[in-house]
Amino acid sequence: MMSYYSAAKINLYLGVHEKMESGYHEITSVMQSVSLFDRLDFDFEQRDFQLDTGDKNLGEKSQNTVTRSWELMKEKFDLPEEVHVKLVKNIPMDAGLAGGSGDGAAMLHGVNDYFKLGLSLEELGEIGAEIGADVPFCVMGGTALACGKGEKLEKLPDFPNCQIPLVNSGILVSTKEAFAAYDELPDKNHVGDEKAMVEAIKQNDLPKIAAALYNDLESVVLAKYPSLQKQKEDWCHRGLYPLMSGSGASIFALCVDNSWKKLMEEWKNENGRLFFVRPVTHGVTRYEKK
Repeated sequence: MMSYYSAAKINLYLGVHEKMESGYHEITSVMQSVSLFDRLDFDFEQRDFQLDTGDKNLGEKSQNTVTRSWELMKEKFDLPEEVHVKLVKNIPMDAGLAGGSGDGAAMLHGVNDYFKLGLSLEELGEIGAEIGADVPFCVMGGTALACGKGEKLEKLPDFPNCQIPLVNSGILVSTKEAFAAYDELPDKNHVGDEKAMVEAIKQNDLPKIAAALYNDLESVVLAKYPSLQKQKEDWCHRGLYPLMSGSGASIFALCVDNSWKKLMEEWKNENGRLFFVRPVTHGVTRYEKK
């Protein structure tokens, strides 16, 4: 039995550019893996593919990134066997945290290891790009600057160790609809500076990183969901530096002091699921039970 832990992703910076012929938007993003994990348990003794999601309804299994990643790898490398996979889901779905992409990345890692394919992270990422825009980053993990649709990655220095509160209200935000709403804005008013973010990370300067947080999609999503806007404003008043991750609806915050401790003491569950995470240096981590 082999287990793989796939890390959630937050967007420290997300700039949205022109829509490409592929239907994806060109983006510039600084992505960071954090310590909130799904787990995939692999049993290669089985001879029929099966995805076990327990009592959680994760939608049509044939469309799950785990299934799609397996089928793609099996086709590309003419794999002779099947696999039973149990998916333990902890990362909220449709939350801007790349949970599904991470699951697909873990599947790619597991197949590569078991069948001794010898594929590099770059090669796994190229395959993952056929599954989804965030899969290449989830394959690599850590801290990275992403361009194109998200598949062109530049590794950045490790992120400063810090406490990161992250809340998910349970609101499901469609990525497609978020980008469509952004496209309809008469004035995009793009004021972010990805160079400032990258330089702050290279300097290992958390206050400067906090000052450079930016997300082009935040305005349209928060306008549609006032409770998210209220959540962000509350965290600003507490002295935190909050930002919506990806297309939403999760909001995280960087803490440059110990203000997160009071937040933890006063949190009310009706405001959403609150996690306290830290930066991690890998998107997928393997654990083999002895």
